[in-house]
Amino acid sequence: MTDERSAMPTGPDVSSAPSGDPVPEAKPVGGLEGMVGMLTAPAATFRRIAEKPGKGFLVPLILFILVSAAAGLVFVHRADLQQVVREQLLKSPRTAQMSETQIDQWVSMQVKVLKFFPYFGFVILVLKYLIVAAALWLVVLAFGDTLSFGNSFRVVCWAQVPTMLFTLLWLVTMFIRDPTTMDPRNPVASNLGALLGQDRLGKPLYALLSELDLFTIWMLWLYTRGLQAFTKARVGKMAAIVFGLFCLPVAWHLVMAIIF
Repeated sequence: MTDERSAMPTGPDVSSAPSGDPVPEAKPVGGLEGMVGMLTAPAATFRRIAEKPGKGFLVPLILFILVSAAAGLVFVHRADLQQVVREQLLKSPRTAQMSETQIDQWVSMQVKVLKFFPYFGFVILVLKYLIVAAALWLVVLAFGDTLSFGNSFRVVCWAQVPTMLFTLLWLVTMFIRDPTTMDPRNPVASNLGALLGQDRLGKPLYALLSELDLFTIWMLWLYTRGLQAFTKARVGKMAAIVFGLFCLPVAWHLVMAIIF
């Protein structure tokens, strides 16, 4: 008798079939998607970026350069640059030893530089972020964690989303108020220094409180979350590195405010 099992139609070998759908490969986070993630869920967004680093960080970098250039152009065309530069210069004790002719010459030179600054300021921005990325990278390595310079630069670029919002707010404010009356070093009232004023606080305390800006602290927190995602270290350790480095220029500005 023929074996009935041999006469039965054979189908696909179920045991060799895949147990489920293949897992799709993770895609790099896009520029706009990542920027939204910096606002809504920075920790989760940085984890995705760390899993699949891409070139999305160029989008916030380029957008910030464009926004900064636009703000600079508006300031140059709407503000009385002669008055702005002269007022800032007269706050320095060095002007006590300068003649009126020397002051006029210095103001004239600074105004010429300011007029061209929006067109080449992006070079300074990129250099600044490269220096910040290098400082974070070297300190992270010094504390025994693994991080590449490229990923450190990625973190710095992504973390500029708060700075971009600050610049946009400054840009809008210049269409509402005369930019000549605004402190170019503290144009948006997002810190206690700007809210209380230098006359009330005194120069050293004003310099200190101006550094403790909401947008700056937000940016530093994004640095912390980004470095933590790439190094897998503790958040507290990365926060100590980031805010510790931030204290160095703050201390320098405070000392200069006290001396001068």
